[in-house]
Amino acid sequence: MMRPPAVGDSLDGHIRLVRLLGEGGMASVFEAHHDRLGTRVAVKVLAQAFARDAELVARFEREARAVAKLSTRHVAHVIEVGTARASEAPYIVMEFLDGRDLEAELVDRGALPVAEVVDYAIQTCAGVHDAHERGIVHRDLKPANLFLANEAGERVVKVLDFGISKVIGEPTKLTAPSAVMGTVLYMAPEQIRAARDVDARSDIWSLGVILYELLAGRPPWEGSSAEIASSILSVEPPPLDQVAAVPPAVAQLVRAMIHKDPARRPQSMRDVVFALAPFAPKGSVGAATAENVVAASLPQPAPTRTVRLVSSPSVAPTPRPSHVPLPAPPAPTAVAAPIPTPPIVPEPRAAAPAPRQGSTWLLFALFGVLGACGLVLVVLASLRGPKPSRTGTTVIVPSAAPLR
Repeated sequence: MMRPPAVGDSLDGHIRLVRLLGEGGMASVFEAHHDRLGTRVAVKVLAQAFARDAELVARFEREARAVAKLSTRHVAHVIEVGTARASEAPYIVMEFLDGRDLEAELVDRGALPVAEVVDYAIQTCAGVHDAHERGIVHRDLKPANLFLANEAGERVVKVLDFGISKVIGEPTKLTAPSAVMGTVLYMAPEQIRAARDVDARSDIWSLGVILYELLAGRPPWEGSSAEIASSILSVEPPPLDQVAAVPPAVAQLVRAMIHKDPARRPQSMRDVVFALAPFAPKGSVGAATAENVVAASLPQPAPTRTVRLVSSPSVAPTPRPSHVPLPAPPAPTAVAAPIPTPPIVPEPRAAAPAPRQGSTWLLFALFGVLGACGLVLVVLASLRGPKPSRTGTTVIVPSAAPLR
């Protein structure tokens, strides 16, 4: 039987295991030195008991693929994935983090101040929101998986252990419909009923339980795993503001985050950031992170186009909207210049008739002249006396004077 990797071993000849950092149910985490990169790294090695389980190996590798897609500062970065030749144990090489997780902080200090909890919560939201944007649900958020890394004098939250994460839309047979995945205390009701029914709102529930525990110094439910699971499904926890000194708005937010109906919870980690931002301590990492989240959520102004209008010195140009095309000037033709219209002079009342009417008047005048001539002839005939009579061939002409 092959021996599992141990301190002093070299994985594939370039990763030397320096010390054991921690052990879990499925894997061990070592501090190591990466000879090719010349840096300290953290190596997560799948436990020997599971190294021959094809399903668990696939899930282990799937964690590495899921985390490798994330670029946020608040998730531990994956550097390399491999399988040790000597032990055939799969491993993941990640950035080395200096600090400790929130579970150790909670055990040592108990309930934490509101401002500090808000700082850590906003950073957690930023890391998990980046995963949700890529269709990845963590499914195992808990204080032990939120690492407080010391970076340049600041405490930066790093989300760890995507080992049982769910990639939405990716076909997989790794989880049976009724399988229970995760730590019971931080599991949403729908996750307890069926692990395949989870979505981003299940991670919001888990973070709500974490906030309750960090602020109150105790979890919302206590007892055995079975008792806690039953309480999550059917029992409401004591209101947070009754067990801890917190602002009413924070207590109301936590109550909404652990609502049993997913539709009644905040629908995204961004919504949680908006609610927590007023309580973030000034100058903290969480406050700066909240500003970035809010700025990224604001609508961007539409690009504008400036149109330069050229005008003559004497006439100011008529302003036009930039989106209306300016017409081209007309071609220089005779029609372009206006044609002067002659003045209209009214006709006098005695004006000559139109050409059609003139011929009618000429006929009337002609008939008048002919009538006048006939009248003259009648007058002349009456003045000459009676007409001469004709008897045979002799013409008798009356004398002018009577016969004696």
